[in-house]
Formats: sequence, structure tokens, C-alpha cells
Amino acid sequence: MQIVLNLLIGAAVILIILFLITLLAGARAKTRLKAKYPPPGKLIDVGGYKLHIQCNGTGTPTVVMESGLGDSSTIWAKVWPEVAKTTRVCIYDRAGLGWSEPSPKPRTAKIIVEELYTLLTNANIPAPYILVGHSIGGVYMRLFAHTYPDKVAGMVLIDSSHEEQMLRAPEAFVIFEKASMLKMIGQLEFFKPLAAMGIFALFPSRVPADDLMPEDAKKVYQAMAAKDTTFLRALISETKAIDQGMAQAREAQIKTLGDMPVIVLSRGQGALPPDAGLPEDVVKQFDEGWQQMQHEMAEMSSRGKRVVAEQSGHYIHLQQPEMVVKAIREVIENMNE
Repeated sequence: MQIVLNLLIGAAVILIILFLITLLAGARAKTRLKAKYPPPGKLIDVGGYKLHIQCNGTGTPTVVMESGLGDSSTIWAKVWPEVAKTTRVCIYDRAGLGWSEPSPKPRTAKIIVEELYTLLTNANIPAPYILVGHSIGGVYMRLFAHTYPDKVAGMVLIDSSHEEQMLRAPEAFVIFEKASMLKMIGQLEFFKPLAAMGIFALFPSRVPADDLMPEDAKKVYQAMAAKDTTFLRALISETKAIDQGMAQAREAQIKTLGDMPVIVLSRGQGALPPDAGLPEDVVKQFDEGWQQMQHEMAEMSSRGKRVVAEQSGHYIHLQQPEMVVKAIREVIENMNE
């Protein structure tokens, strides 16, 4: 019996030592990542916490880009350098993403719009702005234009979400989507202790990232996501706030974008992979509804236009970035007419 007890104590001691070694190695790895990938732009105070913004190019208007759920500014790596050749362009990280500090406020659409406005103001980036928004970022950008109409001269929406999309979707799709969100939140919560220990910082290449991203940008994204728990906490908070944010956008009743030039880029490929687990007719119905809402967003402006990216899924700026660059330049040309 004493031998067994001694073995158990010995095993426990070994586990504790391994745990402490892992904590130390993880702490060092987190420090190394932060030192290796410093903010390429500026950290601007927006009310007790700082957001990261990076601008390049010269001229007016200034193009401002808003990423989709969980995406940092690195997602624009294929687009913004090209846009910067003809005008000023700014990419930024929402609170808790990329290099931005976390925000104590809920991640709702109204707050995100207010934070972006404060960021642009405090960073001395004058209007007019051409707003570019992908996915949920499209909702934020339309709400920004609705809230600050005198600051916005044009808009490009990239397979943008719509505040009514879940109200119009088939019931089976809504159930599937909510279950998927809950599952994702559960997985992210599970990973938080590992991130706190520095496990991800030791192996940042294991952090999921879109393979269509340029390799350098992909490594930066993974490093920023792995450096601590900030990214996971921000993604959880943004995901939990989606319904409230969509409700806020509906309450704003964004019915028109006036006569500003607007280009809506819509995916030409399906939303879900064949093995998603939903009946084909449900997926088809959702896709048809999605495309209808793309039409409606283009029609919100008397100078609105919809273009289908036939070779792309949801991430047009990664699959056909030249279409995004062309759309931005076209909007700039049209605003001067």
C-alpha cells in the first residue's frame, strides 16, 4: 500500500513540475510573440482603452475598412496595399482583436460604431470616408453611415450581413445557426485556460486561420490570437452580442443610403459546404434570401450597384481581391461625379 501511495505522490509531483514548466514556457512564449509582432500602426485612446489603427497612402477620401466576425485588420492584406496606391486607406482592429485593447463595453453594433467614430476623430482622420465592410462589418458600416451621414461619401459592402437575415431565414437554418454559435462559444470557452497558460503561444501555427491569407499576414493573425486570452474573450463577446446588434440595426430603420455611390459585392458560391448537415432545400432557400437582401442593400442608394463575385464564397477579399479594389476605386470615381 505504501508503495502505491509513494507512486501516486511521485506522479503528482511530476505533474506539478510539468505544469509549472509549461506555465513558465508559455509565459515566455507570450512575451516573445508580443515582442516579435509589435503594432504596425498607432494605438489610439477611445475612452480608457486603446484601439489599433494603421493608415497608408495619401489623398482624399479616406477608405476605412471593417472586418467580419473575429477577423483582425490582417484580413485585408490582399486589398489595402493596392488601395493605398491611389488614396489614403485605414484598417483597424475592433476592441480585443489584433493589437487593440479589450473594451469594458458590450460588443453591440451601436457601441462598435461609436468606438470607430471616436477612433477616427481622436486619430485626426478627417472625413469624407469611403466605408468598406465585410459580413457583420457591413451592418456596422451601414449603421455608421446612418448615424453620421455627413461623414460618409460612399460604401463598398462585401457579402454583407443584413439585420433581417435570421428573421427571414428558414426555421431549420435558424436552429442550425444558433446551435453552431453555441457550440463555437463552448469551444472558445474551453480554449481560454489553454491560452492563459500560453499553450497557444507555444504553438501559434495551430491557431485556425484562412489559408487564402498571404503567409506573412496569416502568421501575424495567428500570433495576435495566440498571445493571450484577449482574442478569445473578444470573439466570445462579439458572438454573444450579434442578436442585440442586429436588433439595434433594425431599430435604426436603415431604409436609404441617399445618393451616395454604393457597390455591393455578393458571393457567387454557396454559403455552406455540402457536409454542413442541412437539407439541400433549406440551404437553397437561405442562399436565395441572402441574395435578395444583397439586392435590397444595393437599392438603398439611388447610385447603388450589385456585383456578383462568381468565383468566391464569403471571403471575396481573399478569393477575388481585385474585385474589391476595383469596386473601391469605382466608388471614389463616382463620388466625384
